[in-house]
Amino acid sequence: MGVGRLDGISDQSLPAWDGSFASSTLTAMLRMSDAVGQGGQIELARYVVQWNVASEPSRGPNAWGDYRERFEAWLTDVRDLGLTAVVAPTSYDGGHPASTGSYTPALQAILALALGAGEPIAYLEPWNEPNGQGRATATSAAELANAANAVCVSERGCTVIAGDLQDTTGFLAYERRYERALTFAPSAWGIHPYVSVAAHDDTAVRSFAAGLPARGAGAELWITEIAGLYCRRGTVLGQARQARDVSYLVDGLLRDPAVAPAHAIYYGLAGGAGRSVPCTRSGGEDSELFGPGDQARAAAAVAFPTLAGDGSPLFGPSPAGGSAGL
Repeated sequence: MGVGRLDGISDQSLPAWDGSFASSTLTAMLRMSDAVGQGGQIELARYVVQWNVASEPSRGPNAWGDYRERFEAWLTDVRDLGLTAVVAPTSYDGGHPASTGSYTPALQAILALALGAGEPIAYLEPWNEPNGQGRATATSAAELANAANAVCVSERGCTVIAGDLQDTTGFLAYERRYERALTFAPSAWGIHPYVSVAAHDDTAVRSFAAGLPARGAGAELWITEIAGLYCRRGTVLGQARQARDVSYLVDGLLRDPAVAPAHAIYYGLAGGAGRSVPCTRSGGEDSELFGPGDQARAAAAVAFPTLAGDGSPLFGPSPAGGSAGL
């Protein structure tokens, strides 16, 4: 049995909601509606972090600071919400680890930083979308996964979510090359099925799930990032289209027994400072559930029914055992 619903958020702007998470009207709305508390729908919070972020200077958590300060602010706010942290390293500045020799200590520093902030990393995606945004060959991505698993096993107790692939053309062959280069058997595999959701067709995701090694022995499939788009590369698709795509995600893909994801994490609740996320021809996309001024879009109630006012809590801590042994 899969989770059957969205149970996580991946929101880089969370510390900067309305300029400050602590004073955000969105945060206040969630709290006033008993959205923060025991038994909530959302258990996981995910962040895509600059891979060598711990090497930057820091004056403390700051939603508008450098990569490290923003990550520290996110850790503080996620701890405040009682959510379980999921982290995926990437490169925003074009620089990549020269080898696992540079990746491993950088990863250890990220985990130590989070532990020191009181929000230990429970789940680790070795590299975000290596077959897309992450710009890595299958072999090099697998080498990072091997290194991440070694760190989690020997030092920190985190769980590696392998793959973390976009469902773009050729991703199944990429996964097979990646798998052959692994030196461990992952207990979880991640996918970002944006193409499948936009097409309302889960054929590729079914193939991915069916082909996972040890799936029959219990390896989990995670949808580590997914969303319905309001705007794609400068073209406004609109609220109705976004809501239809999210409806397919929730009522179709997440409830397909052939997929049965263990967890599903939605990308984006609201932009920073109460503004829309930039959507440009050069690559910007807007998948947020709240628009400017914290106005709920139609997809919000589809993704998280509690936003429609049924009175159930939206956020909450992971159930027992959800901290991956930390």
